[in-house]
Amino acid sequence: MDKEILIALGRLEGKVDALMTRQAVHDEELAMHDKRLRDLEQSKAWLLGAAAILGAAGAFIVDMVGGKYG
Repeated sequence: MDKEILIALGRLEGKVDALMTRQAVHDEELAMHDKRLRDLEQSKAWLLGAAAILGAAGAFIVDMVGGKYG
């Protein structure tokens, strides 16, 4: 009886170790995905900011050429 308990306990310990290893791999993958997503979001923010500046500058130039301010 004691031997069976020790064997079952060993199996459980092995399974817990395997789960912990897989969890570590998932944590690393999640960190990589988080970094990639953050980089994409930041590049999109920069692109939208640049587009807003170019749009405002373009509108100002069109107004200047059209004689609204001149």
